[in-house]
Amino acid sequence: MTLIELVVAIAITAAAIASGYQAYASISDRRSVAASHADSTTHAFAVRQMLTRWLSNARLTVEEDEVVFRALDSVRAHRRGDRGGADLVFLTSARSQVSNHGTIVHLFVARDSGETGLIAELAEWRGHRAVRLIVDPSIAGMSVECSAMGNSGAEATTSWVSSTILPMTVRLRFTARGSDTLPSLLRMPLTIRLDAPNSVSPAGAS
Repeated sequence: MTLIELVVAIAITAAAIASGYQAYASISDRRSVAASHADSTTHAFAVRQMLTRWLSNARLTVEEDEVVFRALDSVRAHRRGDRGGADLVFLTSARSQVSNHGTIVHLFVARDSGETGLIAELAEWRGHRAVRLIVDPSIAGMSVECSAMGNSGAEATTSWVSSTILPMTVRLRFTARGSDTLPSLLRMPLTIRLDAPNSVSPAGAS
């Protein structure tokens, strides 16, 4: 083998190795994108399931106390001095991180204090346990529609405050920040039927 042949062989080998590395890097990048998309979809599904579980088990209390079902649109929330975006507060009998019987859920979109995204503040009903969850940091806006009819599109209202009557359906819509994109599952409206009885017993059991 002459020197020229050796140089040509080395060049061909180097080109083949470089091509193989580029192909491997491309496949690896595609796998990373696919894995990230799968994780994002799984997370979005879990968020929808959690919100559905909480809202479908919304309750009103038998006794007269401060617990109400409250949904305020962004304009009303701003006038009350609350955080930006829709504000939703309700009592749920669904199991949560703070209680197995009764939890007061406060959903809102944080825009200050260095914290962004959809936040859930959970407080144990007639208890002292509380926790603050970042449900999804990419959510920049939330709107709420309540309906007294089975069809969420009928007689929908963006505000509902009552300690005696629950809406029959609640529809949540989420938006992302300008440069961000939400998973397709979170871009879709979430319509939840509140099939649970309107009240809970003093012990908190449904």
